[in-house]
Amino acid sequence: MCQSSPAWAQDGAREGQEKSPTVSDIVVTGSRVARSGLDAPTPRTVVSAELMSNLGQVNVAETIRLIPQNVSTQSDANVGYGTSPNVGSAFVNLRGLNPGAGTRTLTLVNTRRFVPSSDGGAVDLNVIPSAIIERIETVTGGASAAYGSDAVAGVVNVILNRNFTGFKGEVDYGQTARGDGRSWHGSAAWGTRFADDRAHFAVALEYQKQDGIGNCSEVRAWCAEGWDYFNNSSTILPNGALSGYNIPGSPGYGLPNYVIAPNSRQAFNDAHGVVRNRAPAALAARNKRFSDDGTAILDFDPGMFVSSQGFGGRMGGDGESTYANSPIRTPMKRYVGYAYGSFALTPDWELNGEFTYANRSASSVASTVGPRSTMFVKATNAFLPASLKALLNGTSFSLGKDLDGQIENRNEVEANVFRGAFGVTGKLGGSWVFDAYYQYGQNKRKQTASRARVNTPFIYALDAVVDPATGNIVCAELLKANPDPRAQGCAPMNIFGLNNMSQASIDYAYRPIFEDFTFRQHAASASVRGSLFEDRSAGPIGIAAGVDFRSEKGDVWHHDIPDYTDYGLTFGQDFAGSIQVLEGFGEANLPVFKDSMFGDALELNAAGRWTRNRSRDDFTGASKVTQAFSWKLGAIYEPFDLLRFRATRSRDIRVAGFRELFLKEIASEPGTTQGTVDNPNIPGSPAGGDDATPILGGGSFELGAEKADTTTLGVVVTPSFIPGLRIGVDWYEIKIRDAVTALSGQRVVDFCAQYDIFCDRITYGASPQDITFINATRVNLGRFTARGLDLEFEYNLPLRNVVADWPGAINLRVLGNHQYDFLIRATPDVPAINYAGQVGQQRDAGDFTPAPKWMWSGFLTYSTEPFTATLRMSRVGGGKLDIARIGPEDDGYSPYLANSISTNRVKSMTTFSLGLTYRMKAFGKGDGLEIYGVIDNIFDVDPPVAPGGGGSALGSFYPTNPIYHDTFGARYKAGVRVKF
Repeated sequence: MCQSSPAWAQDGAREGQEKSPTVSDIVVTGSRVARSGLDAPTPRTVVSAELMSNLGQVNVAETIRLIPQNVSTQSDANVGYGTSPNVGSAFVNLRGLNPGAGTRTLTLVNTRRFVPSSDGGAVDLNVIPSAIIERIETVTGGASAAYGSDAVAGVVNVILNRNFTGFKGEVDYGQTARGDGRSWHGSAAWGTRFADDRAHFAVALEYQKQDGIGNCSEVRAWCAEGWDYFNNSSTILPNGALSGYNIPGSPGYGLPNYVIAPNSRQAFNDAHGVVRNRAPAALAARNKRFSDDGTAILDFDPGMFVSSQGFGGRMGGDGESTYANSPIRTPMKRYVGYAYGSFALTPDWELNGEFTYANRSASSVASTVGPRSTMFVKATNAFLPASLKALLNGTSFSLGKDLDGQIENRNEVEANVFRGAFGVTGKLGGSWVFDAYYQYGQNKRKQTASRARVNTPFIYALDAVVDPATGNIVCAELLKANPDPRAQGCAPMNIFGLNNMSQASIDYAYRPIFEDFTFRQHAASASVRGSLFEDRSAGPIGIAAGVDFRSEKGDVWHHDIPDYTDYGLTFGQDFAGSIQVLEGFGEANLPVFKDSMFGDALELNAAGRWTRNRSRDDFTGASKVTQAFSWKLGAIYEPFDLLRFRATRSRDIRVAGFRELFLKEIASEPGTTQGTVDNPNIPGSPAGGDDATPILGGGSFELGAEKADTTTLGVVVTPSFIPGLRIGVDWYEIKIRDAVTALSGQRVVDFCAQYDIFCDRITYGASPQDITFINATRVNLGRFTARGLDLEFEYNLPLRNVVADWPGAINLRVLGNHQYDFLIRATPDVPAINYAGQVGQQRDAGDFTPAPKWMWSGFLTYSTEPFTATLRMSRVGGGKLDIARIGPEDDGYSPYLANSISTNRVKSMTTFSLGLTYRMKAFGKGDGLEIYGVIDNIFDVDPPVAPGGGGSALGSFYPTNPIYHDTFGARYKAGVRVKF
């Protein structure tokens, strides 16, 4: 038996190629019109369940990474460091266009919306049933006219096998070559037909557990090297002053302003505690570290330079690795159950229903500190060693200490997702089909940070003195005549050295915080599709029309925690709101000619959708109604058999989501890193932040809809003289305006000073030199433009075509993406910046994600009746670390430029994976038993140096960019499948 293994498809198979099963009435992703084949003007990529099996993939989250147009900003490999409610989640992010608190890619299951997993509207791929997948279709272009809001960058549609019968099961185990990152998975599916074949029922269950991969600097040699992105101009001199850039005699003299170098250390955040090199501490006491037991002091070398990311590490010195608390992979566990049933009322009418339940839990390491990361210690502290007191000479000091290893704050997230849908489908006569359904979905997510610092109790616990009456060490606040009620239960904290804090002091100053997110979605749809003028020589005119309704309500609650605003780390304030969407849509497909003097075929397609959106803020009572219209035009022209052209033009929309509209945050504390801006009205500015002011971020109910104009032009070549060969190239351009954009306080101040916008968001005190408040909530502001090429090459070769008795077939497929423009315009009045090819730093709070100019995925499969081997190649192109910098590789470089950098290049990374499957006869089937094994990253390739990319709003906390680069290393998986 000869098997071909076509892993992907964009168009229907041509004569001479291995063909997939077809039916007479197919609706493909990106269109509502039924077609007789698989052709559509919109570029579309399909990955089959067969390819997933060949590569040993058991989760949609794994498979979506095979698509070079996807940017895995949120995944288990990009954990970061903090309290993200999305830890362990995997979201689709086509073209890197997702905003930080939403999505511009629509995720569907069986061509229906799935209940969002995040308060930003994205769907966690981990909760989609994988055991019964038939295929995954991806449209990399606007599709709002077909599906509504969010489909700006494209659509991912997970199609489940609703005709499955029989039984299949699978178990597998995997781990990395270093013995960590273990994973277990099991799944089973069963389906049957009954009631004289009028009824069908199928059920699928799966379980997956994956261990985390520990702290980066401890488990991977490439991470232990500690490469980082340093700022030469911020070197601190021995007297505690900041050096200017390239001042003779300074440590960094003669070097560029930014330096990429190894051995990044936490500097003044050492685990023992360090007297920081700043006032008011006496000079003699600075740069001293506490001993393990906290009773002595040692000299401490803070290193040189300052990291441009995270908490400001240094190059060299005595501190811990900057990446000591950066896990490579988050631990995650998921359970998913799925059931589908249908019943034919008559030969033409059918009832159907489906049900999904999923539970996913994950955790990450979070900072205990929050905004008040500086700890001020008085010279009267009873736990201070006498040697340090002598050096302090009565002065207080700023203590730097990494508490995370001694007071672990775990960010635990658990989500429960339910989805049920009931529908009816029937024929109305002729080619006309009616389809309607109602769907209810619910997501309940619980998040806990186990130990968040409460600022006032922490200050009281840190102010430890000797009680003159008893001689015991107590909290100084308790000795006052009228102590603060919050001081009740205060236990003095010995913060010096390693693990010298009493449990009582930890429990008093560090407490759990909670967030419960509940999201409910009701959706209903009714549509008809069919064709007119069946006897037209060019073919019938396809028509589809319908109405969609969606009602969504979300609620975020934080358990009414006392003194919640006094916590150094919070999840924000409570918020709640609802969104109701009513839409009407229509689409027509017009074959203009077929087999004429002008060519083999020409088809035109047009679609439109009217949207009415009503939003209500349940806390303020405010409500609003907006309307929008999206449309799409497409064409397919085939001049002759081997050549086909396709084109689309669309207007797409994205309505601001739940979090973007309703999020309520707590204003940052003045004087902290998040509560300080550089005020240009102060003489001598810029001075690195010289105006302490509260800054309020979060959502804005005033946000309007984003608008996007998308154009695609493509050509597909299928030469008949080379059977099985297909080459496709599609050019795309996506222009987004009024993009929802996150602001920072500094950005508001700068835009006011430079462009005279956002000035009404700034409140001044007695003079412009005193800013008392900044409103930095989200706005419709940015303009994004993405341009590039999608490329595909496929060749199917049955080996019998080479030699008659050679068994098996070879399938080669290569997918590529070349994004040559990624233009970001912060406001309509400022020049655009082209981030295409930036592989290092993320930008603007994650509201977009720069990507390499080239991304490739390749698959070579050899298959016979008992055996299949698939070799996968993944290549991430090299690029610039930061497009705002100039390195020796760039024109115009000089180390004396303010934006100079020691190197501005990130190397490419190419990895290979191999999947082997052997089928044996069992349970009455020739392939009833399968044994398979997979090796990913066969050659254990280390990721390139690219500090500053992804992972956290504060920086990457990785010396590479885990969004693109494999950080796990070589890993193995083995499994068994059965079916009968």
